[in-house]
Amino acid sequence: MADLAAQIESAAKSPPSDPAERLALYNAAQKLFYAVEDPLDSINRVNGSPLILIVSFIAANLNIYEQLAAASGPLTGASLAASSKCDPVLMSRILRVLASNTLILETDEDTFAANNITQALARPGYRAGIIHSFKAVTPSFMAMPDFLAETNYENPKDLVNSPFQKANNTDKPAFVFAMENPDMMANFNVWMAAVHGNAQTWLHVFDFAGHVKGSTPETAIFVDIAGGLGQQSGLIKKVHPEIPGRVILEEQPFILPQTLPIEGIEKLGFDLWAPQPIKGAKVYYARNILHDYPDDKAIAIIQNTLPALTEGSILIIDEIIIPNTGVHPTATQTDMIMLASFSSIERTERQWDALLDKAGLKIVKKAKYNTTTGQSAIITVPK
Repeated sequence: MADLAAQIESAAKSPPSDPAERLALYNAAQKLFYAVEDPLDSINRVNGSPLILIVSFIAANLNIYEQLAAASGPLTGASLAASSKCDPVLMSRILRVLASNTLILETDEDTFAANNITQALARPGYRAGIIHSFKAVTPSFMAMPDFLAETNYENPKDLVNSPFQKANNTDKPAFVFAMENPDMMANFNVWMAAVHGNAQTWLHVFDFAGHVKGSTPETAIFVDIAGGLGQQSGLIKKVHPEIPGRVILEEQPFILPQTLPIEGIEKLGFDLWAPQPIKGAKVYYARNILHDYPDDKAIAIIQNTLPALTEGSILIIDEIIIPNTGVHPTATQTDMIMLASFSSIERTERQWDALLDKAGLKIVKKAKYNTTTGQSAIITVPK
């Protein structure tokens, strides 16, 4: 057993760089952690879990992660207190919470340095994620127990009747509310860009060039349905600048001014609840749209799109597919965010099959490109 402990310590000091090896080691270490954890430690971990986000949010406000990540060596609590304009006793208490949860490294009494987690949390996108999770998501989570009890534990299905409305005292859908609160939307967009910025994409599992082969400058090769800031339209132009054809970003008119300045794409004001205006495109693409809506609304979105598809057209639905068993915690967390914010759902493979069949689609292929979250490209055509 002493040899095993030594091997674990060695792996912690010099972890593998290969992503598959890292994931395998992470999964094994997690199983070991929970297997040897004392029951009292288990309940304390559960009870204290909200505190990690709360104190991380305070740390983000005080720029603790950024200061430690930028420093050439360890910093004392007193120096961090001075630079952050925080009481020294309070700063030390905050730092101890962060260190005891391995978010920063304690090197000596009241002295701390950055570790790999600190470096990650110091990134602007991850900092935005902490702020978004605390200010936009957590209030809905806190309202969820009472909301579910009041609705007799029925699975939520009404977009404007979810824990989000209860938490924010509003009758508006979450995205409409967020659009009226620029800071909330700004943090969300920066966070999403960080999450998806360097990850594998659907283009790793779908032969886009092969599907649009023979296109001309007049061919609509890519319609980005409710494409947000335009990241996926930009990805097409970045990965396939040689392919002729129209790349069209569709979004609500009031969002279009906020979209990315991407050369060579068309931007079109768009209503998700109206018929698809671009006919006969090679690829219609909807990324993380349907998970925002319960089944009836998701079906309506699909059926607004179907009449536009012609021979050679496909609809790619880029979404998380929850495996029927053995789901990763990241995916279940996202599912609860969907429930709390939109009365919606991250669907299992069986649920996707049923939904798309009911909407009039035939699944040609499901191609997973993120093994952790289950994010997948679902290639479909009309039945």
